[in-house]
Amino acid sequence: MSTFITKPINVPLGKTDCYKQLIADKCALKLNQIKSVTLHKQSVDARDKSNVHFVCSFLIDVDKSFVRNAEPYVAPIDVLQNAQRNNNFFGKKIVVCGAGPAGLFCALYLSKLDFDVTVVEKGEDIAARKKSVDEFVCGGAFCPDSNIQFGLGGAGTFSDGKLTTGISSPLTYSVFRQFVRSGAPDDIFYSALPHIGTDKLVNVVAELRDEIIANGGKFLFGASLCGFVKEGESVVACRVFDGTSETTIQADGFVVATGHSSRDVFELLRSVGANVVPKAFAVGLRVEHTREFVDNAQYGLFATHRDLSAASYKLVHNGAKHSCYSFCMCPGGYVVPANSEADTVVVNGMSNYARDAANSNSALVVTVSPDDISRFGYGNDVFSGMRFQQDLERRAYALGGGNYVAPCQNVTDFALNKLSDGFSVAPSYKRGVKSANLRTLLPDEITESICEALAVFDRKIKGFGSCGVLTGVETRTSSPVRILRGDDFQSNVGNIYPTGEGAGYAGGIVSSSVDGLRVAQAICTRFSV
Repeated sequence: MSTFITKPINVPLGKTDCYKQLIADKCALKLNQIKSVTLHKQSVDARDKSNVHFVCSFLIDVDKSFVRNAEPYVAPIDVLQNAQRNNNFFGKKIVVCGAGPAGLFCALYLSKLDFDVTVVEKGEDIAARKKSVDEFVCGGAFCPDSNIQFGLGGAGTFSDGKLTTGISSPLTYSVFRQFVRSGAPDDIFYSALPHIGTDKLVNVVAELRDEIIANGGKFLFGASLCGFVKEGESVVACRVFDGTSETTIQADGFVVATGHSSRDVFELLRSVGANVVPKAFAVGLRVEHTREFVDNAQYGLFATHRDLSAASYKLVHNGAKHSCYSFCMCPGGYVVPANSEADTVVVNGMSNYARDAANSNSALVVTVSPDDISRFGYGNDVFSGMRFQQDLERRAYALGGGNYVAPCQNVTDFALNKLSDGFSVAPSYKRGVKSANLRTLLPDEITESICEALAVFDRKIKGFGSCGVLTGVETRTSSPVRILRGDDFQSNVGNIYPTGEGAGYAGGIVSSSVDGLRVAQAICTRFSV
């Protein structure tokens, strides 16, 4: 018996129960020669709106050594499943700062190998965090230490849970496998646009936490990293504050996986001599259309077919001065408050697994470089980008009139540079919105780039630029700095391991998780000799 992977096969909508016959025809096999079939990859081809269909590849077990239109399949290695305790690591103490995907996967791998792992997390455990987030989203008090940015699971927990990535690391297989073992749906293995959804992610991260604890790891929630203790050129301990008292934790290594919004940690690392440099990121607005509009635009007459989930899009326009692109598109989702500081407004998108909310939304963001930010008047030091973010977020709060109300404007009125009398789409931001001219919020060249892109996107998706609303401001697309590290994954300050999106080495759940595993492997290499 041999396992093969088929070349792509077109599968009509409504024919997903006929895989075996389609495979037999494509691969020149008889039905009884195919012993088992597993869906390997599936995407939607909607280029021809009269013939929307799936494009699939399959893993097949056959009793022949050769089949047409297929090639032998070798399963990737799952490093997490294969990890075994190692006496060389017993007693080696690692502190992981941050319980987002990078921190959790790093801690999970190290705990499986018998390291003494302590995870320090500024925010709350998942149940308490979810309560805090739900209350704030619906109009309650803001908690600066536990919100959409901080707490078990990191910022990605309250998003769409997208698992799309541009990296090609073999470690992605281990990440996906672990997610499924922790309760994620099986379809993330084969979907071309895999996602978990916030409603399922809260349980997934709880399972990851429980597995780390079962391996001997410890969690300190509500514990903010507030300092490092250095001896010579290396850190030997960290200080954490739990709201009432400060504790010093000695360790052999410190994984800094605190996310793109931990501004205090950036400054802390800089203060102990870590090399921190500015980097490009993107800012902009959230655009929102009805889910029905996006589905009809993408799928045509097949928009309501039972086999199709809510439609997504990916749009890019390379303008004369800046690139503008859609980011973190959330089909059937909501616009949510994602600020991590008081008296600021930051927006992001969130979807549940079913993606069945009335609207679909996406960020429309423009890439800004350190030179751009200097030209905007925010200086040219390492934290200029961070100050730029903060200023936009405070101005958005003021433009909304306070109480975390978000400024909002029709797409057409944004292009015309005028206030909206009413909204063409009911905004989903639950704390409330206020009509405001968003062009006064962002630098002129950014608003001009968004306007230019909207006109282009309207030609790609008819009506995109005439029937939606914009809500501001989107600033947390990625970290505004990079914490430099060497080939051994350590900072120039010894024993510090900058990791994940906050350190500038990842851009989403999967790449952050992979980076956490890469750092864990580097730590293993260090202590193996």
